[in-house]
Amino acid sequence: MVTELPTQLLNATPTGRTVAGSLQTRAWDMLGGVTLPTHQSEEWRYIPMRLLSEITWQEPVAATVSAADLLDIPVASQAESLAVIVNGTFRADLSHGLEGLAVEGLAAAISMGKADKLGQLADLDTTSFEVAAHHGVLRKPGIDLFARLNTATFTDGVYCRLEKDAQVAAPIVFLFLTTGSATRVSPRVYFVAESGAEATIVEVHATLGSEPTLSLPVTEAWIAPNAKIEYVKLQIEGPAARHIALTEVEQSGDCTFKHYNVSYGSLLTRNDVNCAIIGQNAHTRLDGVTCIAGEQLVDNHTRLDHAMPNCESFEAYKHLLDGKSTAVFNGKIFVYQDAQKTDAKQTNQTVLLSPTATMNTKPQLEIFADDVKCTHGATVGHLETSMQFYLQSRGIPASEARALLVYAFAAEVLDQIESEPVREELESLLFAKLRQS
Repeated sequence: MVTELPTQLLNATPTGRTVAGSLQTRAWDMLGGVTLPTHQSEEWRYIPMRLLSEITWQEPVAATVSAADLLDIPVASQAESLAVIVNGTFRADLSHGLEGLAVEGLAAAISMGKADKLGQLADLDTTSFEVAAHHGVLRKPGIDLFARLNTATFTDGVYCRLEKDAQVAAPIVFLFLTTGSATRVSPRVYFVAESGAEATIVEVHATLGSEPTLSLPVTEAWIAPNAKIEYVKLQIEGPAARHIALTEVEQSGDCTFKHYNVSYGSLLTRNDVNCAIIGQNAHTRLDGVTCIAGEQLVDNHTRLDHAMPNCESFEAYKHLLDGKSTAVFNGKIFVYQDAQKTDAKQTNQTVLLSPTATMNTKPQLEIFADDVKCTHGATVGHLETSMQFYLQSRGIPASEARALLVYAFAAEVLDQIESEPVREELESLLFAKLRQS
């Protein structure tokens, strides 16, 4: 059964969408005749599309947000360098600490010709991947409907370019706030780390209020040789929020890129994180922590493309599922014929905290080289009662003992984050969430 893209989801016009010129016009034209995926689609089989089509989403409007509204938002509230985007629009009045950094609104950057590679990674169909020859090799043919919808409708976002050999000590935080009932936003991030640059970037997605919202963020990132980038995406949106995100990364050789995907909020979350390694001697981490309860659903898909030799990648995703929540992990690693001496390890582990929680996991390796070390593994289980009993026997209340054990399980991923303030805040947030469950 095919479901046409409902007007409730689209509900927008191309008028005035000239911030990215022909790119957006083409995206808009390509939306014609596009259909929503169904459960018959392997990539989307666990997403209940009714959660997207049962609401008539509205285009974002200017919202009244003050600095006081940011005080309770984790990570962002303490950030030295903060870029705030409200309902998809960059807000200079709420941002601070960006002096000396090439961080600004994306629309302004586009108007000055800075975002010259916009759309090369995340859009729109196979023809855009012909811009560079290796794209045609690395990426599968196909269409990402929601990335296309983002391209057709985005009006602003964040532009960030770290200059050659830039060393940024404090984390740079991009805060995406969505507010207003049935608001649909399509924020965009354009991130470039030039050769030798080092920094920690934190992308925080939050909502003000508990009304339903739909966020369709797209991030494109280019990592140059000898750069060292730690990129954290934190999703803490409200209980009625829908969040469908795409992150596309192109990683050069002799550099390090670490991505941490942390999902604590929203009713429905879909994360696609794709990284193409196109140079030798690259080091990559794709890690994630999901902690959900109630009827929340988080669907994590990752893809690593090893195209060159002598690279290593490590991937660890951990899921904590309570209530009637559902999670999905689909991790793909492709090792191409030229990628000899690749070392790739992938694992995903789940603890079911409730008999009614559900985990669906599918690790996937496709190897076309013969001199590689590649492994993957998946486990799904319950909390060990003996360990909980041991802690209780030493005077720790049952709820506290349970939270400690689960926290230790998930913190193994968060402990990898090198930025101490970011790591500590995410761990505190996780522990607080576990104590509430």
